[in-house]
Amino acid sequence: MSDANRDFMNRLVAKAAWLMHEGRVVKISDVLYYVIGRKNRHMVKVEGDKLVCTCNGFRERGICSHVIAVYTIRRLNLEGGYLSEALRARAERELRLMYKQMRRA
Repeated sequence: MSDANRDFMNRLVAKAAWLMHEGRVVKISDVLYYVIGRKNRHMVKVEGDKLVCTCNGFRERGICSHVIAVYTIRRLNLEGGYLSEALRARAERELRLMYKQMRRA
């Protein structure tokens, strides 16, 4: 692996760790996760044995921090945890906003 690729992967892993640590990965169902980034929100879907993200990075490269975060949560079985009230309220606001944006489109 080249130094550039190694640096890229290190950045993805660091961002995935931040997403998990900050509680920004929300399980919607067994096959759907909502990931709240600093600027954007994305959906990660389980398709068989693959994870697919709605972000441009995943479309261009087939890997992204959102998928890494969801993969890690699923592998470590961390999804059984509870959402704090603050995170639950934030997730509800985010989902309402997403729904409004989808209705406008």
